[in-house]
Amino acid sequence: MKRVQLSLIFLFTNFVFTIAQVGINNPSPVSTLDISAKNATGTSTDIDGLLIPRVDRLRAQNMSAVPVSTLIYVNSTATGTPAGTAANIDAAGYYYFNGTVWTKLVTSLNIYNSDGTLSDNRTVTTNGNLLNFINGANSVKVITSATEGALAANGSSRGWLNLVGGSANVDYLVQIDGIAQLNSYGNSTQLSIGSTNASPLALKTNGIERLTILRGGNVGVGTAAPNTKLEISSGTANTSGARFTNLTSVSPISTGQTLGVDAAGNVITVANPSPASVTTASVNSTTGASFNVNDTAVIMVPGTSQSVAVPTGGKALFINFMLGIDYGSNPAGSGSSYYEARLYIDGTATDCYMRTQEYGPGGYSAQFSFNTVKFLTAGNHTIDVRMTRTFNNGVASGVNMLCIPISMSFNATYLN
Repeated sequence: MKRVQLSLIFLFTNFVFTIAQVGINNPSPVSTLDISAKNATGTSTDIDGLLIPRVDRLRAQNMSAVPVSTLIYVNSTATGTPAGTAANIDAAGYYYFNGTVWTKLVTSLNIYNSDGTLSDNRTVTTNGNLLNFINGANSVKVITSATEGALAANGSSRGWLNLVGGSANVDYLVQIDGIAQLNSYGNSTQLSIGSTNASPLALKTNGIERLTILRGGNVGVGTAAPNTKLEISSGTANTSGARFTNLTSVSPISTGQTLGVDAAGNVITVANPSPASVTTASVNSTTGASFNVNDTAVIMVPGTSQSVAVPTGGKALFINFMLGIDYGSNPAGSGSSYYEARLYIDGTATDCYMRTQEYGPGGYSAQFSFNTVKFLTAGNHTIDVRMTRTFNNGVASGVNMLCIPISMSFNATYLN
């Protein structure tokens, strides 16, 4: 009996070496070793499978001259250390020898319970579906669809997006109190909001654009098409829309330029008025020199000639004249003649004059008085008063009437 068994073993060995393919539960192997399940289907409780040698980490670490591709199952890491050929053995599992170290057979990672490292760029196509990351009541959503691409951060007390470059930070957040904020901090040197092309920048409230900055830098408040560096449209006639809260009509006057507005609504500066400068040229006399008046000439009243210098930007010349005289010679026919006193500027008669008739018991006299305002060009001007007889009323033409001043006041006051 033993001879028969030995012969069968030799026969089997010879068969294996001859065909170099072995089948277990398979009479027609198609590879070097072809193992078929004894019970491939059905409800049998018999065990089918291949049981790989099981060793602990220390045993794997101590193996020497291990052929490449040797496969083991490490069932414990309580022994040995992750060093040498066991440098990669950090957990129970299948390992193969790559010629240098035992290498873990990597299975597909499940991101829900395993960490992993990307070895290259990866693209996730959501195919129109939401990709949500939810932690309790808080969530971050990456949304892609045919019409929308968005990143949404939703928190029970705050939605927050934080961008960091070096040590500079920008935060965009919305808090539970409804306040939305965009803040820069850290080593940020500037928070710049705007466009890098020719499109304008607009700020809106209640769905309406309130402030617009055009590509050239013009700023419009209440208008989307400002024509100047700053244009304000209040929407109310005769109201500028601008207010200086700390500068009112009761504020003390200080140095600076006066502001005004032109016909187009532009705010302009107006030259501040110079302090009033008063220059008076005057003569007051009760003993003025006598003079003769007739109807054939115009005679200057002595003492009334005055020179006035009007500077550039001058305003007005106030003139006051009063003259009281006695008529002394009383020529034949006198008593009802008319005499005129008229203002002259630079030798030219003006429209300012007074005519009066002789009168007075026991002698003849007259009173002349007028006041006027004249606007003169810049430069030097000569002002005086001249008299003539306008109606003889019985007095022969050319006959002189002696005029004796009893009072005279002539003031020419220039106001700048």
